Amino acid sequence: MIRLRRLISFCIAFSFLAMSYTGILLFIAPKGRVAYWTDWHLLGLDKTQYTNLHVSFMILFLIGSIVHIYLNVPALLSYLKTKASTFSFFNKELLLALAFNLFFWVGTLYFWQPFDAFLDFSDQLKNSWEQKADSKAPYGHAELSSLEEFAMRTGTPLSQLVQTLTDAQLIAVDPSKRIIDIAQSNGYSPAQMFGLMAKQKPASSSLQEGGGYGRLSLEEASKRQGFSLPRALVFLREKGFDARETSTLKEISDALNTKPMMLLEQLKTLEKDSQ
Repeated sequence: MIRLRRLISFCIAFSFLAMSYTGILLFIAPKGRVAYWTDWHLLGLDKTQYTNLHVSFMILFLIGSIVHIYLNVPALLSYLKTKASTFSFFNKELLLALAFNLFFWVGTLYFWQPFDAFLDFSDQLKNSWEQKADSKAPYGHAELSSLEEFAMRTGTPLSQLVQTLTDAQLIAVDPSKRIIDIAQSNGYSPAQMFGLMAKQKPASSSLQEGGGYGRLSLEEASKRQGFSLPRALVFLREKGFDARETSTLKEISDALNTKPMMLLEQLKTLEKDSQ
């Protein structure tokens, strides 16, 4: 016959050990943008897996603790009794336990010592992984961008990126696929794949930062830079922006979360790809 108290005690103990283990690993793990960009693994698991395990065992620990409290209500109530067998919420142990927990809560939120030093130590450990990384992402969570979006946001011709990755014998190089999916399909981390793309010399361009492109309307830009206005309108509408001939590059680039110069590079690339 299974003894419920013993079962619950073992569940709480094992889930506590698992939570402690995953908590320590998450304490030293790199920040998300670095972990996902470099495909960070430690002892066979990545950061997402450690996070999932931590949450799952937290639920088991929580359920076990609730059942444990339920099974031990008489004992807990006895802790609140005075020598005169009356209940009191002002016994020393209860107040001291509340004080300890309140100290940890407030100390962490307001960066009191030693909590501040402890959290700084965690940041140092996390940042050390970034320093070891081969390359840094050109923008936050670039690995979640499609190859097409990546080309637009970095101002790199899409055709060049596709050709570079194909020349490097990567498979499944689809502009609509995410960087991380293409990388994993080929056994690379996004950072390693970015290293391959970075070897490609950027295409020469007459565009310069601060050229005032944002003030140009789409029609004016097409005349100056020689790209097809109808093709640009179709492309931008496929991207989710209802562009008009009079829409400015600044207005469009803000909606697409990029820069006017990068947008203009992408529109010029469309013209080259169609030739």
